[in-house]
Amino acid sequence: MEDLEIIYLKTKNEMPNAKVNGYFLHSNYNPEAEADKYIEHNFKEGYLNILFGYGLGYIPNSIAKKYGETDILVFDPIFSSLSIERKDKIAGVFFDFNEFCKSCENYIADFDRKVNILISPNYDKIFEKKYKDLLDFIRHIQIEDIVNENTIRYFGDLWQENYIMNLHYVHKDQSLKELFNNYDCPVILASGGPSLTKQLPLLKKFKGKCLIIAAGSTVNSLLAADIIPDYVVTMDGGESNYLHFKNIGNYNFNLIYGLGNAWRIQREFKGERYSFCFYGEDSIQKHIKEGLDKDLPMLSSGGTVAITALEIASKISTGPIAIIGQDLAYTDNKSHAENNKHYSELNAEFYKNGLVFEVEGYYGKPVKTNHQFNSMRKSLEKLYQMLKYKHEIYNCTEGGAKITDIPQLDFEEFCLKFISNKTDILKLQPNNEVTYNFAKYKEFMNKEVDVYLKMKKLLVEAINLLKLENKNYLFSSKTLKKLDNIDLKLKEYYPKVIMERIIDPITMDVMRMNVDNKKIEIKKDKFKQIYNQNMYLYESILEATEISLKYTREALNKFGGY
Repeated sequence: MEDLEIIYLKTKNEMPNAKVNGYFLHSNYNPEAEADKYIEHNFKEGYLNILFGYGLGYIPNSIAKKYGETDILVFDPIFSSLSIERKDKIAGVFFDFNEFCKSCENYIADFDRKVNILISPNYDKIFEKKYKDLLDFIRHIQIEDIVNENTIRYFGDLWQENYIMNLHYVHKDQSLKELFNNYDCPVILASGGPSLTKQLPLLKKFKGKCLIIAAGSTVNSLLAADIIPDYVVTMDGGESNYLHFKNIGNYNFNLIYGLGNAWRIQREFKGERYSFCFYGEDSIQKHIKEGLDKDLPMLSSGGTVAITALEIASKISTGPIAIIGQDLAYTDNKSHAENNKHYSELNAEFYKNGLVFEVEGYYGKPVKTNHQFNSMRKSLEKLYQMLKYKHEIYNCTEGGAKITDIPQLDFEEFCLKFISNKTDILKLQPNNEVTYNFAKYKEFMNKEVDVYLKMKKLLVEAINLLKLENKNYLFSSKTLKKLDNIDLKLKEYYPKVIMERIIDPITMDVMRMNVDNKKIEIKKDKFKQIYNQNMYLYESILEATEISLKYTREALNKFGGY
């Protein structure tokens, strides 16, 4: 940090004050009154309040005096340099921007992106760049969170269809656990960023001497260069992902897929297939193990198949891992590697959309990225922190955004250092062929149908009970008792079917209603809010149940007697 001149002095009413580079940190007349007035007009309940500048503590003290213990985050670049009484007892103040950002990301999600910025006097003048960095960071996090939520909402029904349809293939295929710890060789993880194109000749040279794992649609770029990967990881449920694989044919690679993957890919793929769940899908994993005798592992997700593929690489081989094509940026004004179906060259008009910004690049210079890429980069950095103690992992992309903490190594140097030209890698063959038990699958799916029908009956009953209370100001004790019994039965049924993905958007909406609920004081309005919240919940879950029931019956028609 640049040199700062800090001068301590007393205010007109004999309270502590300070000047930093000629700017007062607080009012020189009555800093406590100034802080109270500022909080009265600027503090927002129900928001994540972020204070830029602790100063000598007048604003935090005012917040505590009026609101008691409440969640605020404080970032002060000079906190460690300020002379403050009982400073060692003060918690929750960050003076390192990176540490502040890590904490802030979690809080913003908890507060549904509702952020309120508070500024101690003159901090925006003393630390103009730091203040701009803080605002930019908050904006980026909010946009990334919106993108993630929109993805969940957009794909909710589609993911539900894929999860249900894929139960047929999960039952037929190997669990990914069959591949765990079966290799002791270098792994090259190929992603579809623009820099992949220049690495393909070298990758082709070492084919067969290491494991090659392709992340999703990257497979098309590899096949166009006459490189057949050993494994292709896919988890995208969209139609566009299906089209990536539609005309590939029967190549000699194995497919590793998540339950939300476009189910038609599994239908048309004739090679060996392995399936997995994601972290957080504990009830799905348990349900499949109990009903279909399939023990699926759980893996990380983070907005890109490359993150899942990296964890897979770490679990199936103990050897070093090279990441190539992981640009997470518009390297050379290109969107993807050549021969990727999403490939396009970008012009100046593209960058005018306001959603592109710069981050530090692989070689230290700024590169252009977007919020989705940046969110992926952060997820990759978090996964690396989990894997780095057991695996050698190198970023050999030679382009794109810098991935913090992952060691960088030229791809050619990685190959020369770790890959032997004398040793061929033998791909693992399944130990035993999976026997598809038609009766078990049919029994499992019929049980799903039965549970959905029971849930539907309960939800209709709950909706009718609510309608009877529509004109009241309070729920009758009789209605409340019946609704409690319905909720208990529904809670018992949820783990017996697979509905997590279609329920996620409903859960987000209900949580948002809970936040709004806290602000209502008038009894009549509060009843109406609770009434609407419960009606929305039951009607939305009923709709989700009917959709799930439809897909389950379709799956039974397609596969039940297969």
